[in-house]
Amino acid sequence: MPINTRRNTNTNRNSKPSNDGGNKGGNVKYNILAQEVVEWEPNNFVEISHKDWKSSGSAQGGATNGEFFSISRGYYANGSGDVEEGTPIYTKSITFPTQDDVIDSLLSALDKVVSG
Repeated sequence: MPINTRRNTNTNRNSKPSNDGGNKGGNVKYNILAQEVVEWEPNNFVEISHKDWKSSGSAQGGATNGEFFSISRGYYANGSGDVEEGTPIYTKSITFPTQDDVIDSLLSALDKVVSG
């Protein structure tokens, strides 16, 4: 699987609603709590999601977990190469915590940029 591919996120195109976060040991699991996909042009999308993560262990010991929001840009594979046609390929993303003060600041800044 190519490095920039997350096949197990739910984009309603032959995928499952969780992944292992690219962790080869499989310690971290991500679950989609809510998701919207905005498709644009013939083959592109933006995924907005609310996810939680759980880890079976950390460097400090013990299990950890948390929640975050993610905005990801991607496109669907065209079938040339080693990825099946229609597989979502994620190229860029930004994640941020679910704390109200962070969300309020982010939305305020976005409103200023969009409003001009």
